[in-house]
Amino acid sequence: MENRRTVPKELYDNYNLLLKYKDNRRTQEEIYDDLLAIVKDTEKGKFLPFVMQMMNMIGLRHTTDMYKNLMSPLKQFAYVIDVYFSTVHSQGKAMPDENEWTRLTELLMETEMTYFGEIGFPTNESDFDLEKVSVSMKSFFDFYSNAQLSYDEQTLGRLRNNFEKFDTDIKSQFGFTVSDIVTFCHHAGNLCREKAEKTQNSASYGWEELTSRLIAQGLTDPKDWVNVPEVQTLVEFVMKPGSWFIHTAQEVTNTTLSAKTIDDLIKFLLFDENILVGKTVYYADERQYLSTPIISLNADEYLIPPFKLLIEAFYNRINAWLATTKSNKYLKAKNKALEEKTLQIFRNFFKSNASYYQTFYFDKSNRAEQDLLILYKDIALIIEIKDFKFRAPMREPIKAFDKIKSDFKGGIQKAYDQCKRMENALEIGNNFEIYDEKNNKLLWEVKPGKIRNWYSIIVTQHKYGGIQTNLSELLSKEQDALYPWSVCVDDLEIFLLGLLKIKRNSSSHNFINYLEYREYFHERLICSDELEMCGLFLIAQHKFRHYATQSEDYFATDIRMSGIFDAHYQNGLGFTDEINIQNKKKQPIGSYEKSFDVHIVSGHDMKD
Repeated sequence: MENRRTVPKELYDNYNLLLKYKDNRRTQEEIYDDLLAIVKDTEKGKFLPFVMQMMNMIGLRHTTDMYKNLMSPLKQFAYVIDVYFSTVHSQGKAMPDENEWTRLTELLMETEMTYFGEIGFPTNESDFDLEKVSVSMKSFFDFYSNAQLSYDEQTLGRLRNNFEKFDTDIKSQFGFTVSDIVTFCHHAGNLCREKAEKTQNSASYGWEELTSRLIAQGLTDPKDWVNVPEVQTLVEFVMKPGSWFIHTAQEVTNTTLSAKTIDDLIKFLLFDENILVGKTVYYADERQYLSTPIISLNADEYLIPPFKLLIEAFYNRINAWLATTKSNKYLKAKNKALEEKTLQIFRNFFKSNASYYQTFYFDKSNRAEQDLLILYKDIALIIEIKDFKFRAPMREPIKAFDKIKSDFKGGIQKAYDQCKRMENALEIGNNFEIYDEKNNKLLWEVKPGKIRNWYSIIVTQHKYGGIQTNLSELLSKEQDALYPWSVCVDDLEIFLLGLLKIKRNSSSHNFINYLEYREYFHERLICSDELEMCGLFLIAQHKFRHYATQSEDYFATDIRMSGIFDAHYQNGLGFTDEINIQNKKKQPIGSYEKSFDVHIVSGHDMKD
C-alpha cells in the first residue's frame, strides 16, 4: 500500500493564510478600472513607445526602481497595451507622472497576484495531497509566469524549418512567403539597431565631454547646441522614449520587398484598435498585442517592436493557422524538423568524432522505432525527440494534476520508455544490429562490451519548467534505474554552443561530465530553467559536482546562473548566420555573476 505523506500543521496553516487572502483580495475588474484610469487619455505616440522601451530594457530591470513591482514585465507590459486599447482616448496628458507610473506597476503586481490567488486550493486537510499540489503549482506558475526564452536566431530557424514546406499555402493565404517574413524582420531590426547605435555613438563622449567640445568650437550659447546632430539625437532619445522603434512608412518600405508585400506583412501584424474597445481586459486572456504587435501611431508612423517580438508573432500566428488547416501533415513536418534540428546540434558539437544513427530499430520482432543514437568514443547517447502537446494547467491543483500527468505520459514518459528499451539491450551485453526504419538496411552492429557508459537524453520542442528539470515527481521508472536528462532543444543548443566557445577542445569531455553529475540532482532540485544548471556548471564546475555528490538536501538555483550565456551572446555565441555578428565580434564579453548565494534546503529547515 502506498504511504501518503501527511501535511505538517505549519504548512497547512500557511495555506489557510493564503485562502484568507483570497477571500479579501480585490476583483480583477476593480484593478482593471484603476489601471484604465491611469492610462486613459495619455498620448498614444508618447506613452506606447515608452512602454515599448521599458519592454526592450527588461534585461536592466535590476538597475532601476521602475521595474521593482514587476514579476513578469514582458507579459505585464503587453497587458498594459491591451488595457490602453480597451477604451477611446481624447487629448489629455502626454505621459503618466512618476507617482502614476509607480502606482501602475503596483497595480500590475496586484493583477498578477490576484490572478495566481484564484488557484483553487483544497479547503480541508483530508483533500490535501502535497505531491499533487506541488506538481500542479509548479506547472501553473511555469506555464503562466515564464515565457519560452530563446535567441532570435533560434526562433528564426524554427520559422524557416517548420514553414518552408508550406510556402505556397502561406503565400496563397496571406500574400507573402517565409523569405519575405525573414527579410522584413531583418529590415525592421536593422532600422531599430541603426537608431540605437546612433544614440549610443552620440552619448559615447558623455554629456560633459560633449558640451566641452562644443564650447571649444565656439558654441558657447546652449541654444546653439540644438542644431548639433549628436545633441539632436540625445534630445530625441530623452524627450521621446522609444523613438528607436518608431519608423516612418518610407523607412519601412525602403527595402527589396515590393510595396504590396510590405503592405500584406504589416496588415498581418497590425493591431486592430477597435477589437478591445468597451471590453474588460483580463490578465488571463490571450494577449492581442503579442499576436499583432505593430501599432499605427499616425498616418505616417508605425511603432514596430524589437526583432524578437516581431518574429515570434509571425511564427505563433502562422503556426496556429497551419496546425488547424494542415493538421496531420504539419505535425509530421514539425516533428521531422525537430529531429533534424537535434541531429544538426549534435553534429555541430561532436563533428566527425562521433557516429550518428537516426530513425532506426533493433528488435525485429516489433520494429519499435528509436530516434537517434550517437556513439562517441566509448560513450553511447540514446536520444529521443518529442514535440508533444501540453495543455494549459487548470487552477484547481488536484484536478490539474491528472491532466498534467497525462500530458507528461504522452511526452517525456513515452520518450523515457523508448530510451529504456535501448538501455536494456545494452545492459544485457549481447551484440545486436540496428536497421534503418525505412528500408531495413543494416546500419551498424552495436557491441555493448566496447561501450563504457551510456546516457539517455530526451529533447523536447518546448520548456516544461520544474517537472522537466526534476523528473522525480512524474517519471515512472524502476527504483534503481537512472534518470534521463530532459531538455528543450533551444537550451540544448545554447549549452552546447557555450561549451564549444568556453571549453573549446575539452567541450565534449565537459558535456559528458555534465550528464554524469546532472543525474544526481533529481529528487531534490528546485529549478524552472535548465540553463541555470548549465550556467552553474560552466561558471563553477567544482561547486556543481560538490552539490551533486556531497549533499542530499534540496538545491535551489538562482536566475542569474544563466547570465553567462547572454554575456557570451553579446560578442557571438556561435549560431549559424548569427545576427549582427560582425559588430558583435568587436564587443567584449558581457558581465555576468560568477558567485551566488546558493539556496540549500535541508530537512532541518523544513522542521524549523
